[in-house]
Amino acid sequence: MKKTPCFSVVIVFLTTLLSCSGLNDITFTGADGFTLKGMENNSVSFSADIGVHNPSGFGFQVREVNLKTSVDGNFIGTLSSPDKVRIPARSDSSYRMNFSLEIANMLTSASTLYTLSRKKKVSVDMQGYVKTRSGLMTKRIDVHETQVIDVPSNLR
Repeated sequence: MKKTPCFSVVIVFLTTLLSCSGLNDITFTGADGFTLKGMENNSVSFSADIGVHNPSGFGFQVREVNLKTSVDGNFIGTLSSPDKVRIPARSDSSYRMNFSLEIANMLTSASTLYTLSRKKKVSVDMQGYVKTRSGLMTKRIDVHETQVIDVPSNLR
């Protein structure tokens, strides 16, 4: 019996499909090294080191970041990143990423950010999604993350 090329394609496709199931085990381990790059119109640009723990046997690429961001319970805007970062399999590292925070309401957000800049620690709540790509598969990972972070001393 002769095997058709279609059978091989189906096997490769199923293997790829199953390979993305491990992406749910990925954890965000923190953010550090914030550097303010600038402010323009209703957007704040900055960079930060983002810690990611990937215990799965599959590497992936972060393709899109879309996170509604609240600080100490006050919604300040939507966080996004133009960077496409490659996260290798079985890794626990930090990655430098550029971000843009689209301010929702300039007056209240500016007031909130000024008040927060005077604190030593703030609670950051992010809700939204991160789109990843592994091989031929694209996966949307929902994010519901709350962490207490130190306010950098150069912002105080």
